[in-house]
Amino acid sequence: MSGDLAKIFRHEEPKAPGILAVGDPPASATLLAREVIQNSWDAGIELSRELGADAPDFAMEFRFLELTGSDRQAIVEAMDLAGLASRASRIDRAKVGLAGSDALDSIGDEGTPLRVLRVIEHGASGMHGPWDQNKSHMFMALMSIGFTEKASGAGGSYGYGKAGLINGSRIRSVLAYSCFRERADDPGVSRRLLGVTYWGPHDLEGVNHPGIGTLSSGAAGRIQPFENEEADKLAAGAGLPVRDPTVSEQLGTTFLLVDPSVEPADLIRAVERSWWPAIHMNDFTVTVVDYDGVTLHPRPMQDPVLHSFIESWEVALGRSKPDKDGWYAQLNGPQTPQVGGKPRYPNVGSIGLVADLSGWSYADTVADDDDAVAHRSLVALTRGPRMVVEYFQVGSSTPFIRGSFVADESIDELLRQTEPKAHDSWRAKADDGEVSGEALAMADHVLKRIKQTVNNHRTRLKPPVPPPEDIDLPFFSAIVRKLMSGGGKGPHPPPPDNRPVSIALQQAPQATEAGKIEVVGSASFGLTDHAETSQALVRISISYRFLEDDRVGETAVLHVTAPTGFELEDVGVWVGRLERGTDAAFSFRSESYDPLWTGRLIADGVVIEVLHDADGDDR
Repeated sequence: MSGDLAKIFRHEEPKAPGILAVGDPPASATLLAREVIQNSWDAGIELSRELGADAPDFAMEFRFLELTGSDRQAIVEAMDLAGLASRASRIDRAKVGLAGSDALDSIGDEGTPLRVLRVIEHGASGMHGPWDQNKSHMFMALMSIGFTEKASGAGGSYGYGKAGLINGSRIRSVLAYSCFRERADDPGVSRRLLGVTYWGPHDLEGVNHPGIGTLSSGAAGRIQPFENEEADKLAAGAGLPVRDPTVSEQLGTTFLLVDPSVEPADLIRAVERSWWPAIHMNDFTVTVVDYDGVTLHPRPMQDPVLHSFIESWEVALGRSKPDKDGWYAQLNGPQTPQVGGKPRYPNVGSIGLVADLSGWSYADTVADDDDAVAHRSLVALTRGPRMVVEYFQVGSSTPFIRGSFVADESIDELLRQTEPKAHDSWRAKADDGEVSGEALAMADHVLKRIKQTVNNHRTRLKPPVPPPEDIDLPFFSAIVRKLMSGGGKGPHPPPPDNRPVSIALQQAPQATEAGKIEVVGSASFGLTDHAETSQALVRISISYRFLEDDRVGETAVLHVTAPTGFELEDVGVWVGRLERGTDAAFSFRSESYDPLWTGRLIADGVVIEVLHDADGDDR
């Protein structure tokens, strides 16, 4: 394969809508924080499931170092950086994915410090598995693309996380040293080490090279990691702490990135933006040690914007009650598919919403140096791994809302299937055929319900409309006076149509014991005086539709009892006879739904065949 794997995420800038565009960390920092921590956290969860109560706490450390003297020389020799520098000087750097200048320019100058980044996992399963393509986690993590062998509910697929590592090194060089428990399918091995340089294909001295360079124990043309004591020796020679497979806290992987492309302060901010749910819930700890040896900790609660999302998160989890301007709701699942006559997914998750009516909820813009950033209503989308998948935009009108959605465990795997390789959205549509229709339908349902909930809450928070007598619209009043006096140009409005079928509706919402709403009522249909018949075959339709953005949206399930003589033709549609003077009454009851939603009953009746004329004669 080509070594230019960094292009996996080329032209895919991380999303930073609304207020999040202010102080947005660079794309390289965001990619490193999201992809690398996600893969490592998956490994931490895997070890926790294996060891149960004996599992150590998972932690990650990003340590930035400036190496000089013998420490510098050890890395230069271990990774043959002088050889890479020589090659880079004789090829088109841009073509292979390198910038115009980087650490390779000064590799021969021993007085110039060499910057590196160590990414250290503690309490993770490590890259275990026999070195045989997709059986090896190390092979999948460093040498392959797109394997999806991870457990249900994991953060992502094997293969794409390496792009975060590769982009984290300006010279595209990564060293991985992994320690894991010995397993039956891979006896005698508990540590492996492999180094990889990822450049694009290039020609050098008449030879075409695919761009993959490795620090490997294999013979020419075969990539083979170093194992056990040999791996330990090379790790120590590169300045990496040696791991002991008998100590569970030392299980996991250490990555070494040469010439890091990210700065410590940017990385800690990116960690806060993407991982505040897991950090706030103490799922794991992340530390960043800068070049001066100062340890930085993510402090999302000290960021006023993230603080508001954390408030909504607490509401969504039911750990705190919303204030007068906030809201909590459990979102119903779709009515299909069903199991045993009941929806398979009765609950898809919970949402917490917060607002600041005297502050950011009515702010127009916020200054970002010379640029103005528009506010948006945003909801942080999360599922099992507790990374923010996306800050979902839910409108640009005031009052602005911020919220958090916590997906129910039952739909976690369905949502994961819909995520693109950057894991930054839930897609309701996909053309690749690899996502199940059920998963896409679930993502569509969840996103619509989130929009509906936010829009309904925004409507609640808007100031009440003044009474008509307090509204003065002189221009509109002048137009009305002109119309009433017969003035104006153009045709008169058409007279109302004379419908042959009358419709009388009665409906009332009723609260259930679970705190939800059911709509109960009836719809009566009859032939009017405008019907040129005393008896007709009619088609009746009755539905209850939820409102989304002030428009009718998804249909709720109605249990309808039709009168004698009417047969069900389709969902919500019946055909039967109507006689003048005798109404046909349909009774109905809706499935229960969240009281935050707003719905509308829609009924219609049309004559499809005249059976008798107005005098009662057959036709």
